[in-house]
Amino acid sequence: MNHIVIENLCKYFGDSGNRVDVLRNINLSVRRGEFLTLFGPNGCGKTTLVNIVAGIENYDSGILKINETHSDPGTANPGVSYVFQDYRETLMPWLNAGENICFPLLLQGVNKIYRHSKLNDLLERFGVTIKPKAKIYTLSGGQAQLVSILRALITNPEILILDEPFSALDYQTCLSLYDKILDIWRRAGVTVLFISHEIDEALYLGDRTVFLSRRPATILDILQNEMPRPRTLDMMGSPEFASLKKKAIDIFQGEIIRGNTVNQK
Repeated sequence: MNHIVIENLCKYFGDSGNRVDVLRNINLSVRRGEFLTLFGPNGCGKTTLVNIVAGIENYDSGILKINETHSDPGTANPGVSYVFQDYRETLMPWLNAGENICFPLLLQGVNKIYRHSKLNDLLERFGVTIKPKAKIYTLSGGQAQLVSILRALITNPEILILDEPFSALDYQTCLSLYDKILDIWRRAGVTVLFISHEIDEALYLGDRTVFLSRRPATILDILQNEMPRPRTLDMMGSPEFASLKKKAIDIFQGEIIRGNTVNQK
């Protein structure tokens, strides 16, 4: 069953005299419980697209449906949670790890006893060993980003958006978090939209990877990853993964050629 349906969606910024087209005729269906990754050039509109799904950005034409219900432009979708790119800008340093995770419940007026119970359940459910009373500045980058992810999950969302959540982390930490995020996704049962600028990351994590062109973004192609789950990091060295990556590179080589042709005109 499709959880998210996007039809002929277009988005531009500015007015008619200074208009910048960002998204052009995007057509995409996302299955319930799918882990979908999005990959494309910097500034092509990946974040704009997921912001539209979250309801924090308008769209100018087309259709967006969530749970088969039409979502009007700029209308907040309460079943969506968002993990932003840089944990250092989104976590509150004056709160400890547990308080950061529970902050959405505090905003909802949930009492302290229930917040603590929910926090303990969440940590146990996802096998996270972070100490709730730990100060944010004492956590590693990977631990801090896990706090951000748990905060997004504490309200039991149906859709989880992650906008390049590992881009501020070193490669070793990223590798250690790939399997953790897949385990959390499996246990939570949510639909995931994951933006990545690393092709190996996008292909390894996703059920499918959507390739966007440079702006105005269109969908170049969608690759299906048939590797079984649960996945392990050694799969990234397999012939199957190498074949998938070659297809991805071929897609973007074509886009580079098209871009160079346009720039020469």
